[in-house]
Amino acid sequence: MKTDILTVEVDKTIRRPIDNVRRQFGDMRHHEKYRVHPDVQFTVLSEEGNACRFRQEVSVLGMSQVDEVYQLRQPNGDIVSDVVAGTNQGMHIIQSFRPASEGATAIHFRLDMPVSGIKKLLKPLFAAALRKGIGKGLGEDRIDLEERGYPRAAA
Repeated sequence: MKTDILTVEVDKTIRRPIDNVRRQFGDMRHHEKYRVHPDVQFTVLSEEGNACRFRQEVSVLGMSQVDEVYQLRQPNGDIVSDVVAGTNQGMHIIQSFRPASEGATAIHFRLDMPVSGIKKLLKPLFAAALRKGIGKGLGEDRIDLEERGYPRAAA
């Protein structure tokens, strides 16, 4: 069966400086500890330099998705993630950042996911569900950065 690629792109602006936003987006230990995304369970498996390997568990359209992700911070500040094992193996994500205005950052999130079988048949539904989920996740990152404050102050 031929595999198609599903591409979803979402943009969001967060009212925080670019370095702070980049750092928070790639800080998977922070995401794991503070449950930044309550519907996603993160487990950091390893970290070394600009690379992080973690497991994420989430439900999309009622289907459990468990993936192992290799995330790498790029020299230009982008964060590139590849699903190396699991439900969505082969998925590729790029999160890029640029200054939007004084103290604000524009985020561009792009996901490319191979789809076959039921996901291929339900491609438009998966695209809509992913777009909604990514938008929700970016909103949760915005709350974490703008309202809760990142990094958290020591208690």
